[in-house]
Amino acid sequence: MKDRWDAIILGGGPGGSTLAASLARLGRRALVLERERFPRFHIGESLLPHSREVFARLGLDEKLDARFLRKYGARFLCSSTGRARTYSFADAFDPKFEFAYQVPRDEFDLLLLRHAAELGAEVRESWEAVEVVFDGPRAIGVRARPVARSGDVAAGERTAAGDVVELRAPVIVDATGRDTLLASRMRRKAQVAELDKTALFAHYEGAAREEGVHEGNIQVVIFEHGWFWFIPFRGVVTSVGAVVSSSWIRSRGKGETLDELFDRTVAQSSWAREFLANARRVRPVGALADFSYRIDQLTGDGWLFVGDAGGFVDPLFSTGAHLAIKGADLAATAIHRALDAGDTSRAAFVGYEADVRYAVDLFLGVVQGFYRGHFRETLFEENQRPTMRKLITTILAGDVFHPERRPQWASFLQQHYPPELPAFA
Repeated sequence: MKDRWDAIILGGGPGGSTLAASLARLGRRALVLERERFPRFHIGESLLPHSREVFARLGLDEKLDARFLRKYGARFLCSSTGRARTYSFADAFDPKFEFAYQVPRDEFDLLLLRHAAELGAEVRESWEAVEVVFDGPRAIGVRARPVARSGDVAAGERTAAGDVVELRAPVIVDATGRDTLLASRMRRKAQVAELDKTALFAHYEGAAREEGVHEGNIQVVIFEHGWFWFIPFRGVVTSVGAVVSSSWIRSRGKGETLDELFDRTVAQSSWAREFLANARRVRPVGALADFSYRIDQLTGDGWLFVGDAGGFVDPLFSTGAHLAIKGADLAATAIHRALDAGDTSRAAFVGYEADVRYAVDLFLGVVQGFYRGHFRETLFEENQRPTMRKLITTILAGDVFHPERRPQWASFLQQHYPPELPAFA
């Protein structure tokens, strides 16, 4: 009996939605199971220009431009020295995409998920994947259940909350983000060196931002215990977060609330104090600890990971959503070709895994170089060489996927900033 779907995608975030939309555009039948009901809050609100290559292909660029603030570059500021340096995406080696978007994720993720449905993907919100079904080493389906009573499914599948049903497809994709459903059950997961950090985050009204074309720039404020992000949205709200060391978290006083800890963190930086001097916090402070990790294997027989489910790099360069979106685009091509060939074994997905690992590791090496100090100094070099400036800008723009031809600058980066990868015993 023929499977009803070509692929079942677990998770409806940017990776899952992009994959579903891309598969639907290729004429494939995709089912998305999303545990939550959108919209919902999420961090990771700054996109990168090269994601727009995927958005354009999916017919999303105009929708995004109508709703979200354009981001033309990134500004880095050092609290201890007062130095500041702006990088404009137009100065990258490939300046085809001169801007990205700053996006409240509740609105952005909902837009992507609805767009996937418009293109023909089947989307089930408030559906929880309980486990992936295997026949030997091969994934063949999913056991899932509706979190609440669901009437938005096909006839014959109407179920009550908690009732588990088995759904079959030749390809199962884990796009569950940090939940890493499949990895938690069958793969090995390890923390990444130098990246045992914690993020504290909130939203503010009235935070200082740049003017004119630079209004949408992300501002990265470096201070003794870590760094802040300032991500302005269209209107008056700004996302503000601090990525801090484990030692700073251990300094949290007994009974000190997250709001109080965040205020004390802001007080450590002259730039952060200035940007928030006339601002009002409109969302309580949240926290996410030890959030950088790597999975030992991204693909297998009948299954693969997309986005954060396969690993997460520190958010310094706003990589999370970008890696998910671009990775999902590659995954769609790999799945489409595998189905055409009638071979969904791991061998069909090795190219996808290699391309994603390559992109992730370019980012990872530079992020680790930042925390070790030498890349951080390169960002602020007084007499910075034009080629180095272009290289940094190119990384900030997200130009890290090179499935056909790998540029010379990438080899330079790999040589000077090789990633330190976790060992899997």
